[in-house]
Amino acid sequence: MLPAISELQSAVHDQDLARVDDITRQMAPHVSDAASLTSDPIWRATEVLPVIGPNLAAVRVASAQLDVLINDLAVPLLPELQRLRAKPGTIDVDALAKVADALSTADFALQRGQHDLDTVNPDALIPVVARGMAQLDVVTNEVAPLVHAAAPFMRIAPGLLGADGIRHTLVIVQNNAEVRTAGGISGTFVDLVTNQGEITLGGVASDAQFPAAGEPVATVPTSTSALYGGVVGTHVQNSTMPADFAVTARLASAWWRTHAKADPDVVAAIDPHVLAALLRVTGPVTIEGVALTADNAVHELLVNSYLQLAVENQDPFFSAVATAVFQRLTDGSADPLALVNALRQPLAEGRISLWSSHGDEQKVLGSGVLGGPSVRHRLAGNDAYAVYFNDATGAKMDPFLQTTITSGTRQCRPDGRRDVVIRVSVSSSAPKDAATSLPGPVTGWGLNGTPAGDIRTIVTVAAPAGTFLGGVSVDGRATNTPDVVDAGFPTSAATVLLEPGQKKTVQFRFTAAHAGKASPTILHTPMMNDPKILSTPISCR
Repeated sequence: MLPAISELQSAVHDQDLARVDDITRQMAPHVSDAASLTSDPIWRATEVLPVIGPNLAAVRVASAQLDVLINDLAVPLLPELQRLRAKPGTIDVDALAKVADALSTADFALQRGQHDLDTVNPDALIPVVARGMAQLDVVTNEVAPLVHAAAPFMRIAPGLLGADGIRHTLVIVQNNAEVRTAGGISGTFVDLVTNQGEITLGGVASDAQFPAAGEPVATVPTSTSALYGGVVGTHVQNSTMPADFAVTARLASAWWRTHAKADPDVVAAIDPHVLAALLRVTGPVTIEGVALTADNAVHELLVNSYLQLAVENQDPFFSAVATAVFQRLTDGSADPLALVNALRQPLAEGRISLWSSHGDEQKVLGSGVLGGPSVRHRLAGNDAYAVYFNDATGAKMDPFLQTTITSGTRQCRPDGRRDVVIRVSVSSSAPKDAATSLPGPVTGWGLNGTPAGDIRTIVTVAAPAGTFLGGVSVDGRATNTPDVVDAGFPTSAATVLLEPGQKKTVQFRFTAAHAGKASPTILHTPMMNDPKILSTPISCR
């Protein structure tokens, strides 16, 4: 059985659905027989024997878990996965519903099996059984979390794809060259139309088609406005400033209504890293003579387009790239398993968010990894701190923004609550002569209150619920900051101005909500240049 498991892992890695299906069907009857044999009362009775007993118990647990993986998950799932793209340009929503059923059935059994695997003591096993258990444990730890995360989403996926009628999904393609909490400014909007699984491309619009509004287009929480000012709801580019993606979705829907005179059913946000991942599946696209691949798309979109294209051609180029990628996705040629694998990393990095105007769907989306920054923060646990970056330069200087996030804790108080310090170091790698050597669209020409070539950034840290805010300093000097509870999290923010080559450090101090150990987990805005994440001892005041 061990060689078969290795072969199965290899087939999954190669995204060879036909081979996976063949292997699992060969394994299915043998696994079923083993599970039946080891669940017999006589077998269970022998598990109390010394030496051999723990090994028999391990074999029973392994057989049951393999039975779930093969007969409850793989066998019913694989044929439906192969049916998903039976008709080009259409996802079979009936097959998708059966995929959802298989995942839901397997989810509970896998969680229970994972618990049983954790009860097995590897030190009590003979080598061959120990090796098998270790291998099975690896497979389970890979598969179970994916099934658990995917099962609720797959239950609502047919509805999202128009199983009950036409749906409009508004996709915000963010631009990380001008960073925002969720990734980047809302640069391009794409309307995807779905009906009975058939996906077509609707309208496409750039941010230039949405003039600034005199009043917020939708309600913005007072706490969010305190952090970022009154511009959150008056400029379409700022739609992704809120940590609460539901607020982003309401803002984006309101903006789209001014353009298309209709509300979307679903709002999604992605960034160029997601487009790059999709290109890995669809293959390269060529726009205006530029061949974009999975390897160069991010740099071409966020750097070269602003260095090489005339101002009037930049937004159309970005929109054309998004359009080309989505056209490739809707033509039915993309392999579903390859898509899932390609999107795993962007999803883990928080580069994909979804919201639905349908309450039952939003209940699922708002409690999972697709729920946006504040939901990811909540899911990360009671020690999670989220560091958000928002550009205040009004230009495309953030490819030159370098960041390091350092956390530390120390027991300083008699009540047992630990002090927590989050230090955010920001630096500019822009050339010394950036003001004159870089094009105006990159520097902003100095028209928005920031000298040309400099970078102005709002650095925000959201702490775990109940945490006490302890002040903020920039390069050791205390600074006045907005201190609010935003999206349920105590939050402070400070604005930093960097000249080319300059570095500054913003220190946020907190007191933990409860006594005991504190081990900060750091989340952060998805950026073009990911922050370095470090930990260090801190001193008491």
